[in-house]
Amino acid sequence: MPTEVLTSPPPDDERTLLLLGLLTVQDRHGYEINDFIERTLHHVISLKKATAYQLLERLEGHGLIGSRVEQHGQRPNRRVYHITPAGQARFGEMLREQLAREEALILTGNVPVMFAENLTPGETLEALRRRLEGVEARLRLYDTYNLPCTVGVGLAMERIRALTHADREWLARTIARLERSAPAQPAP
Repeated sequence: MPTEVLTSPPPDDERTLLLLGLLTVQDRHGYEINDFIERTLHHVISLKKATAYQLLERLEGHGLIGSRVEQHGQRPNRRVYHITPAGQARFGEMLREQLAREEALILTGNVPVMFAENLTPGETLEALRRRLEGVEARLRLYDTYNLPCTVGVGLAMERIRALTHADREWLARTIARLERSAPAQPAP
């Protein structure tokens, strides 16, 4: 347990909201939190194990969560985290703020699109076709999900599916436009 109170502001991004939200449901140990995120929420948020532990430590330093060490049989001791009343209050504030916030869709996949003209038209089309195949495979994967989840997780997955469908439509339109404008390739 941290012995000093941190003077820097507490973290307030979506990863912090996730950790506080998971602890509003029940007390959890670190491995359980990470396992749940990796198994159940990996399409909703990316949160590396080391980052999660660092955030838990910072949240505890700010008094938003607390922890206790538990022993279960012959297993190693594990730290179990719980949300504090201050954490509950901060969770509510963050949830209201972040749910209402408009956000720019800044995707890492935008950067290679910006430089597509540095490839030949054929190379650009081939790369975009491969990307489209990947997006379609992802949509098929999403269609197989039938996980029991909360209303909120269901809404998040619905949003992810809708944005992925929009990306598929953009790719299909862009490929069709580039195919129409590409110079005719000489026959081999």
